[in-house]
Amino acid sequence: MSASGSQSQNRDSDYWTVSRGVAVRYGWKCRECKVDIAKGEKIVARDGRKIRLFYHENCFSGSSDPRTQSNNTMNQNRHPKSSFNMAAPSQKGRGKWSVEEYGYNPTHAK
Repeated sequence: MSASGSQSQNRDSDYWTVSRGVAVRYGWKCRECKVDIAKGEKIVARDGRKIRLFYHENCFSGSSDPRTQSNNTMNQNRHPKSSFNMAAPSQKGRGKWSVEEYGYNPTHAK
């Protein structure tokens, strides 16, 4: 990973894409600890078909599935378990919000 924010990707599932890089701007909050992510910090981005979740590198659970995060709504017992799917869809699918490439790519974020 370079200081310019280049990405590396890994896939644990066909639905979630995990990429790593360096934040190129302010304005994101870590999905786990809810603290602002500063420009220049190492981050992990988790992409589904319609959403991108940002994490501090140390807050990321290591799995592509957001249900593995300890601070996840599903793990806080605030809603009945029937409110959640127990697994991600088998693939991202295609639709209005589809893109050609997933993953954090800071060259397009500037």
